[in-house]
Amino acid sequence: MDSLHSAYLSAKPILVPHYITNIILSISYILLKTLPPVCELLFEDCSLDLKEWEMLTFLGCIIVMKNRKQAAARQYISTVCLFAKVLAGYMFFKTNSAYGIIFAVFCLVQMIVFPEPVYRGPEQITYFRGPHLEEELERDKRVTWVITFFAAWSPPCVSFTSVFAELSNDYSLENLKFGKIDVAKFPDVGQRFNIDSGSFSKQLPTLILFRDGKEEMRKPFISPKGTVVRYSFVKESIIRDFEMSTVYKKCKDNPLKSRKLKEKKEN
Repeated sequence: MDSLHSAYLSAKPILVPHYITNIILSISYILLKTLPPVCELLFEDCSLDLKEWEMLTFLGCIIVMKNRKQAAARQYISTVCLFAKVLAGYMFFKTNSAYGIIFAVFCLVQMIVFPEPVYRGPEQITYFRGPHLEEELERDKRVTWVITFFAAWSPPCVSFTSVFAELSNDYSLENLKFGKIDVAKFPDVGQRFNIDSGSFSKQLPTLILFRDGKEEMRKPFISPKGTVVRYSFVKESIIRDFEMSTVYKKCKDNPLKSRKLKEKKEN
């Protein structure tokens, strides 16, 4: 019973309409093409031909390559479904253009009616608008900030929401704070921090650690060749790469009140 309960808790985040309908749409072509009597009504035969098997094999190779650094099961499923739906749409359209159009309409309706779930749990995050971020960084340089630059429409940003919220709950202090800014709404802020907020951006999300009002580290970073070095936004990786435990200890050992008293004594 314990193992079943654990399995249920693990699967619970994906047992929602968004992922269920996504999976159904992803395998719809294979189901309709192979299950009688539906296949007899829609297609000339009830089996996948050699070309279709080749395309499915190619899809499998792409999925393996794309999912090597996926952070969580939800991201993995989203990526698989995305490529599977593209292939399904192509095969529907190849069979009959009307089938392809109908499938595209179903995908559009699914996106509107069953959007990807948004994290609504506890968090200790400050949401910035426009120039307020830079003003806050300059206002009190004693505070260390961890800032996520995101876009609401970006699936990787949506997936990272819960991870960032957990980090804020685990590490927030009076002088170690977490913040977010939507660079899709404020692209000028993104430009000032060298973050592309365009539709094909590979920099969303971007996580930056600011200490003493200055950028100390960011992920993903830009290589000397000008390319974006991909990063897997797993909680454990962020804790390790940003040395969150060390940053937390330094901030905790040197709280703002103590620093204020120290400054007064020095004056």
